[in-house]
Amino acid sequence: MTSTITGRAATDRAARYGKQLCSHLSRKIDAMFDAEAGTGTIRRGEAVATLTATGTALEFSLTAPTQDELFTLMFVAQSHLERFGDKDELACAWDDESVLPAYEALRAEREAERAARKAAEAQTAAGTPA
Repeated sequence: MTSTITGRAATDRAARYGKQLCSHLSRKIDAMFDAEAGTGTIRRGEAVATLTATGTALEFSLTAPTQDELFTLMFVAQSHLERFGDKDELACAWDDESVLPAYEALRAEREAERAARKAAEAQTAAGTPA
């Protein structure tokens, strides 16, 4: 069963953020953004996100073969966009509230893992055993 979700990040600089996101992600996965057309795609395995820049938001439409793959792509897009747009208080909003509790639990788990990795790296860099 295919899983899908749509969402958006409200911003008047949608094309800029779409281009930045795809450029950054293209180092590890298939991602491209056409700033003139205001559209792009991100592919991670069989999961695909279609991005559309409007005058008021960067809109997303995600499709994946499983909910886990969908959540992973949601997390990748959201975490990167929100870090890039921290000064602008950029926030992603998803349209299907029925999946949000499970997604938010996964997101919290991954953010905690990321924080633990960063702390371990900082300790190693400081010469303190982890």
